[in-house]
Amino acid sequence: MARRANVGDIVAQLKDKSSRGVLVVGPRGAGKTWMLGQVLAALGSGSVTIRLSPSKALSSVPFGAVNARVGPNLVRSSDYYEVLNGLLGQIRAGFEAAESVFLMVDNGDQIDEQSAAVIMQVIMSTDAKLILVDQPGSHHTYLRELWRDGHLARFELESLKTQDVQLFLEGVLDGKVASTAANYLSSRSAGNPLVLKGLVAGAMEEGSLHQVDGVWMLDHPGDKLGSESRDFLQMELDHLSPESRRIVDILALAGPLPLDVLLDLTDAESVDDIQQRDLVDIDSGTTLTMRLARPATAGPIRKMIPVGRSRKLLAEVSNVFLPADNAGPELLINFTRWAVDCGVPVSDVRVVAAATWANQLVRVQDALQISSLQVGPESVAALLAQQAIAYMNYKSGDQARALASRSLELAATADVGASALRAVHAANFADPDYKKHFEEALATYEAKFGAVHRGRKAKRADIEVQLLEAMAAVTLGETADASKRINELLIHPLTANRIDQTLLKSMLCEVLSTTGRMDAASALAFEVIAELEAPDGFPRPDIAILAYARAVSAFIYDGKWDIVRQALEPSVFTNPDLMLFSGGLRDLGSAMMHTRRGHIDEAIAVLGPSIAALTDYDPWLVLPSALGLLAYGLVMRGDPDGAQLPLERLQSTNRRFSRFYQVEGYAYAAAAMAMSGHAAAGVKQLHSLAQECQQHGYLGTEMTVLSLLVRVGELQVVPRMAEVAGRIESSSKAYYTEWAEALLSQDPIILDRASVTAMDYGFELVAVELATQAQKRFDDDGKVHRSRKTASKVVSMREQIPGLISPVFQAVDRPKMTRREHEIALLVARGESNNAIAERLNVSLRTVEGHLYRTFIKLDLQSREQLAELINADRSGERVFSA
Repeated sequence: MARRANVGDIVAQLKDKSSRGVLVVGPRGAGKTWMLGQVLAALGSGSVTIRLSPSKALSSVPFGAVNARVGPNLVRSSDYYEVLNGLLGQIRAGFEAAESVFLMVDNGDQIDEQSAAVIMQVIMSTDAKLILVDQPGSHHTYLRELWRDGHLARFELESLKTQDVQLFLEGVLDGKVASTAANYLSSRSAGNPLVLKGLVAGAMEEGSLHQVDGVWMLDHPGDKLGSESRDFLQMELDHLSPESRRIVDILALAGPLPLDVLLDLTDAESVDDIQQRDLVDIDSGTTLTMRLARPATAGPIRKMIPVGRSRKLLAEVSNVFLPADNAGPELLINFTRWAVDCGVPVSDVRVVAAATWANQLVRVQDALQISSLQVGPESVAALLAQQAIAYMNYKSGDQARALASRSLELAATADVGASALRAVHAANFADPDYKKHFEEALATYEAKFGAVHRGRKAKRADIEVQLLEAMAAVTLGETADASKRINELLIHPLTANRIDQTLLKSMLCEVLSTTGRMDAASALAFEVIAELEAPDGFPRPDIAILAYARAVSAFIYDGKWDIVRQALEPSVFTNPDLMLFSGGLRDLGSAMMHTRRGHIDEAIAVLGPSIAALTDYDPWLVLPSALGLLAYGLVMRGDPDGAQLPLERLQSTNRRFSRFYQVEGYAYAAAAMAMSGHAAAGVKQLHSLAQECQQHGYLGTEMTVLSLLVRVGELQVVPRMAEVAGRIESSSKAYYTEWAEALLSQDPIILDRASVTAMDYGFELVAVELATQAQKRFDDDGKVHRSRKTASKVVSMREQIPGLISPVFQAVDRPKMTRREHEIALLVARGESNNAIAERLNVSLRTVEGHLYRTFIKLDLQSREQLAELINADRSGERVFSA
């Protein structure tokens, strides 16, 4: 019985002493070569592989395949035993050099009968094992007799999985590849290695694949195939019958079509033919739909179709199927693009609708093409609004702003005016003067169309404007105004649709998490996720990206780690375009989770790709969080110099950022400063951010800022931390309250108990810090047994996060000063000179200098200022480090 091929199973079969080898079957381009390369690497250096590569030319020569391998002395030999002994000699030499010998035969269908007989004799009479590589349907391959007789285990090679694609691409590009790029290319290629290589070559040619900080990133490409893969695709299509090729061309032009429509256009045999060749897939549902199996091939196939043939095919399809103006968005976009490419007139209504849907589905290239068409005067303003949004997604901000302003100026109806206002909102979102631009545009809208109606009198245009006002309040951090607007809209009859409800609930998630109502935020987040993951899909990808990120963020704030891990899987966004657009957000969410838990290595690993993606495309304005987290993570890993680059980038940026994300990003950056030689500035900024959070009611964010202040040694904030812990509503409330109470009491037993609670809730770094503090208190109190017991636990816990730097660890691990060294250090902290200290203590100047020298060496200090800072920190909350 055949099994699905994966590296682990094949290696296990080859290592099985009862096995004679494996048969690996897969079509051309399915990645057999890559898979077997992984298998040989997994087998390791303790094995030798003898590779035979049959070919069509060698198959006509007796013993051709074996003769070509065993050496020039036997090239002309046609004697069975002479060839057999030659191969046996290589087998024996292999066993002298290694524990295992594998005979690998590529292109099994090309092997000659005589070579097959020699190989079968070797496999059945020695301990060497066979790796036979063949294609489906090659029933007459001579070596398959070994499989039919039960000596070989058969493995069917399927398309590469996403994780395999990442390894494959990193091998091709010789460097780290962002997960977003791997996910996108995996989806567009359907895991076919030849198509993958083509996409990589095409992306390199057009410059959309490039390295950022050592990571290969992918801009949104045009799915351009490299020449080699394009030629292979052409050969694949040339083997089709004219009628099968016709249907493939139609699917490339129109996109997915109902199976009944295709059967009206052709015969069942042609449909079966392209399905059996794995060129198409059929999606089940209320209507069976057929689509190309490898989406990336649609664009190149379209380019192969002459315009005359394309027009003819459009006319033929239109005779049996023509999407209405209210048809599904994919059909509307594809048929509009098809008609435009053929020079067929399209109504203005359809052009505007198709451009709108292209933007909402984040199909940037289609949105740019369709929104650039010429339309009548009554449709110009509406199309300009869509063109502005398309240019914004295309990262042409100046052009987008100009188009949005012109759209609002020309708008003749409230509905078009609301679309123009949305374009102004999107085009100016990152501008430092966003609030001013939006308020001016809103004033222009109301001057033209009257005041926005609230309540039951509101029409759809009024609702659209109110949604924009709510978005503005959220991004500006105006929680009270945002909550009021969102809750009023949630109960309005015109927003009782899944799109508006999901958008509003996701925004409310963000507000509730920030203000410390994590329980309510998580409850809403579950509703948002349920809508986004509904079996029939969510109709607005442009809304889905940020809505999903807000829901995941709510789970992160509430400490629901298992749910977060599941939600961050790349399979969440089945639309491959969204994998690129959402990648920076998804990696940021992962980094936020890892950082809160204390998994700093994991956080740093995903922050590089996240920052690269967000630097390139960040319409959500969340980059500060990523930069702050990276600076903080690098300092926590003992690399303060490396942290300076993200800190400098954060300080030099001239963009506006979403206030909630900005506060959190700045807090982590300030903590990084405080722990990397800029204590005064970092601590001052943290206190300023904590005060801002308190003033605006950002209880959830304030808890983050206060925890960072505690980590850098500012224990005077613990009473406020305890107050906030008592007020937040979270499933992790017990963790927060016990943490604060333990820090207030400094009782080692309470600290130890709080450490257990922190570990139970998954906050592992805090758990280790609390246990470390408990150990020190037990030690200071002379409770040796408890100190040793806690120390053993600390060692075990810290082994799980090796290399992590925490001020708490440094404080406990720091060597102790002697009583006299500490006495002198206190006087240094008061600003006294060495001469004054010598006179006060009635000792020589040389004695004072000697004590200070030993103190500097012991504590790894470089200046009197650093010593004074350390002593003052001790006096502000930490216990004095003296013996």
